[in-house]
Parts: sequence; structure tokens; C-alpha cells
Amino acid sequence: MELNTHQKSLAELQQRNKFLTIAVAALSFCILLLLVKLVLQSEVIIQQTPGMPEGARIERSAMDKGSQAATLKALTAAMVEINPANAEYQKTFIQVFLSPEAYTRISKEIDAKVEQLKSQRELGSYYFVNKGYSYDPKLNKHFVYGEYHTVNAAKDTSEDYVFEFSAHVENYRLVVDDAVSYPGTALHDSEWLAGHPTK
Repeated sequence: MELNTHQKSLAELQQRNKFLTIAVAALSFCILLLLVKLVLQSEVIIQQTPGMPEGARIERSAMDKGSQAATLKALTAAMVEINPANAEYQKTFIQVFLSPEAYTRISKEIDAKVEQLKSQRELGSYYFVNKGYSYDPKLNKHFVYGEYHTVNAAKDTSEDYVFEFSAHVENYRLVVDDAVSYPGTALHDSEWLAGHPTK
């Protein structure tokens, strides 16, 4: 009688052990599938800026040049179109695209520009007419160039300007590490630097 009970208990334990083994194997298989999907999934769209091409490819650490160009053109326009009324909004917009160091510097420049406009009682506005985009793979720098317009009550004046960006892609977004601008039409790319070795 005791042997029967023992064998019955042993059979139940074996049955339960088989069930638990199947359950653990099924869970392990599901976790493995999720892990493979997570590792292989590298293309998602996190943010989209105006002018981004159809079929844009944004990956964890890479982005197609069309998407980079669209993002930098939108950033350039936001950095130019500053006035006392919209400065805080523009700073919030550009913060998304700038590294903390670049944002700190550019934010201070925007604040200084706003204070200057207030002290001059200037009610004018600024806008940028984009004329093109270029990328120099040797320097890993992006160039957005066009006309910087200043509008006030008297007239609309324009000046050719170049915006130069150092950027990288991190966590599905373009992060601008540095941004400089200068008047003119000459892009300070590797070809220009070769002709101007002292710069």
C-alpha cells in the first residue's frame, strides 16, 4: 500500500516536472524570439522635420543624408527666425537637435540677440531662404547655405550666409555637436581649407 502511494506520488512529480520543463522551454523560446527581434530591429522613425524625404531611413546610429539635410535646414531656419516674441519657443525647438554644450552656447547667443533687439526697440524680423545643402565626408561636416534676410519697417535686406554643422546620429536622432555661421557663399569644406591652410 505504501509502495503504491509512493509510486503514485512519483508519477505525479514526473508529470509535473514534464509540464514545468515544457513551460520553461516555451518561455525560453519566446524570450529568444523577442531578443532576436530587438537585436535585428534598427529602423524606426522617431521624429520627422519638414522637408524630410519620403521613405526616410532613420536607424539607431545612422540616418540617410536627405533626412539629415531636412533636419539641419529646419534647425537653421529656427536659429535665424528669432525675435523677442518667439525666442523661448525657438530655443525649445532647437534644444531637441543640439548637444547640451552647443545648446548652452547658442541659447546664450539667442538671449543676447533678443536683448539687443529690445534695447534697439527693433520690431523687425529675420528669415532664411535656403539655397542648398552640402556634406563633406572628409571633415564630417554639413553646410546649409542661403540668404539671411533682415526685415524692418523700411526694407528687406539680405546677405549670403553659410551655416556649418558638426553632427552625429545617436539613439535615432541627429545630434548637432557644433554650429557656426559666417557671411558669404564660400563653404569652409576640405577643398576650401586646402586653399586656405592658415584658417
